[in-house]
Amino acid sequence: MPADEQKLWGVWGQANGLYSSWAASKNINYYLLFVLYALEGQKAMTQKKICTCTGLTKQTVNSVIRSLKEEKYIELAPGLEDRREKQILLTEKGAAYCRELIAPLQELEHRVLQIMGSDRVQQMIDNITLFNTVLETEMEKDI
Repeated sequence: MPADEQKLWGVWGQANGLYSSWAASKNINYYLLFVLYALEGQKAMTQKKICTCTGLTKQTVNSVIRSLKEEKYIELAPGLEDRREKQILLTEKGAAYCRELIAPLQELEHRVLQIMGSDRVQQMIDNITLFNTVLETEMEKDI
């Protein structure tokens, strides 16, 4: 593997590891963190939308959704367009839990982005967007 690719996967993995460590420090798992992050601030989301937003598999999201439902942090409602599709809604208890966990992380991220500065943040967004666009295009060629 070329050195640039090794560096890319190294920094990508480090970022994932940092989020995983942050979640562990709050006694939650990485997957729960990202599902809550996706749900935070949303009125309702489908499981499919959560998968798209987080990059997590359907099975993983389903497992997290089941545990959130058991804890009464979420409720399921029929979809607006397709009643077979379930909308996932935070309950009041779930919204409070979500705010308690996600707000400190968002504050941390905000401080980091402030330190980096808007030019670097925009460059990062542009570069990751370009990477994702090219990767998607190349993956479509292989399918």
